Amino acid sequence: MMTGQNFNRSLFILFLAFVSYLYIPQALAQATSQGKDEFSQFEKELDNNSKDAKAPPANPPSAPAPVAEAPTNETSEQKIERLKKEIRKGPKNGALIVQLAEELYKKEEYEKTTLLLWKHVDKIDRKGLVLLAKAHEKRKEPSEMLRALNVLIGKDEKDFEAYSLMGNAYVMNRKTKDAMESYKKAVELNPQYEPAYDGLIEIYGKREPPNLYELRILYQDMVQNIGARPQYLRKLCEINTMDGTYEPAVQACNEAIRKDPKTADGYVYLGVSQKALGEDQAALNTLKKASKDFPSSELAQYQYGKLLEDQKNYVEAMNLYKAGTEADPKAARSWLGLATSSFEIRKFELALIAFKNACKFDKKNAVAFRKATTILRNQKNAQWIGKYEDASETCTF
Repeated sequence: MMTGQNFNRSLFILFLAFVSYLYIPQALAQATSQGKDEFSQFEKELDNNSKDAKAPPANPPSAPAPVAEAPTNETSEQKIERLKKEIRKGPKNGALIVQLAEELYKKEEYEKTTLLLWKHVDKIDRKGLVLLAKAHEKRKEPSEMLRALNVLIGKDEKDFEAYSLMGNAYVMNRKTKDAMESYKKAVELNPQYEPAYDGLIEIYGKREPPNLYELRILYQDMVQNIGARPQYLRKLCEINTMDGTYEPAVQACNEAIRKDPKTADGYVYLGVSQKALGEDQAALNTLKKASKDFPSSELAQYQYGKLLEDQKNYVEAMNLYKAGTEADPKAARSWLGLATSSFEIRKFELALIAFKNACKFDKKNAVAFRKATTILRNQKNAQWIGKYEDASETCTF
């Protein structure tokens, strides 16, 4: 027989069981929520923030292989899914996060790359920070580039690549002075780092006129610090020729030809320098060889044509200029040469076509076009005056 005391005890136990029944589902739900790893939250963020991103399939067609046995024929999508699974198991593994970011970068998913790397910026290494800066560069986000690069330089103030990328960011921001300082700092830290030289070369080369003095120094430094590569020697050959320092040009051109005899530029600028030094026959031979050996070089056809036109050999010059326009249909100088040389031998129809194209690709050629029109007017050439006048009036700059 149940006493009053036993009845109360049974009732209390029943109450505890009921409360436990209510609490357990809530506790399980909370535990599940707390157990979600950091990367799962990131995946959700990527899906919400990337408009063009396609959600990964719920059931991948094939199960990703283990890390140590990743198949060599693994597709990019399979690798991304495998890396995601591995990161879920070890959300603090910075190396895996960087690998995933690299795959996203290769797929040109730069926004996803930046979201991933910034979310885990405290875990990623130098490689990840450089990738972060480059992804922002692809997205034309110089301010974000600088933010990432400042983190990188904060870890190593002698990181020359970071300074070079910083120069790229400043160029994007049109802060030329800051860009030059960054590139120069990179060169100072590593005199063999070519991209920093390239940044400076682009700045000096875009000036009007180009700063040939600084460009010469840069290429000389590259030859000294990186090596006498043929492309550096060819640029020294060209710069010295353009700057009127013909003896150093001849030396650089000959050295460039010895290093790489299969490129036209060295021969062409050598011939131009020889002509400037009064070595007319040598110049003729050099430019003729360049024109013959490199028929697809507009530069070679143009310079040999110009030499022959200067010698009043208009027929041969016309043929060479025509070859120049075939090598590069947008080469305004070859079109102008074709126009002036054919005009001299009274091929007015061909000259008119060439003048129009010369003007189309460079409005500065309007001066030569109008000069030809004036000559026809003075000659009272009724057949062609009107056609030249109408066409030359539309060529303005």
